[in-house]
Amino acid sequence: MNRLILVFTILFISNSATADNTKKVLCELEGNYSITYEDFRRNYFNEAVEIAKNVAVTTTQSIFFLNRAKQTLNKDAWDKNKIEVTQYWAIDEESDELLKLDYVIEPAPVWIVQSDWRKEKKETGLIVTHFLENGAMHPNYPEYKVDVYQLNNEINWYTGKARIKGDIWLKRVDKKRGKDPKIEILAKGKCEKQTKKF
Repeated sequence: MNRLILVFTILFISNSATADNTKKVLCELEGNYSITYEDFRRNYFNEAVEIAKNVAVTTTQSIFFLNRAKQTLNKDAWDKNKIEVTQYWAIDEESDELLKLDYVIEPAPVWIVQSDWRKEKKETGLIVTHFLENGAMHPNYPEYKVDVYQLNNEINWYTGKARIKGDIWLKRVDKKRGKDPKIEILAKGKCEKQTKKF
């Protein structure tokens, strides 16, 4: 019985110590998401997809081709909607490693789902990328396959600013023309005042 109490006490103390080392940061962002059903020039887009296909890393080259593809569309083709994003970062005080990231988009585009993610630590802060594999079926909409699914949440410790940027491009399984949604998300804003700088 005494051993059991000792184990619980040690676990409680270690959990408390871990919690004390956690820095929680709240960021409030504003921006918009845009959607279009018009086709892009397929040459740029296909090159971007081929580069990124089945790879869990975004290359500079694939981003270049995605942006070139988007530029071929008339700006009026994008239906713009205002959004507000709240990011909740939990970071280890000592190592600056990401412990957890939650984010809420209001109103939330229906195409956003729970997905795999990876983190990248930079000199200026952190980037967390949520992604679905190219060619995968969309988890909530089985009539769509994923061409591109990528959401980047980023925080900069020097400026105290954060942003979210995303591209979600889907393709109908039945291949009907003009029905493939392409969604672009971009919001920026400030975080709570940072006491720690590198």
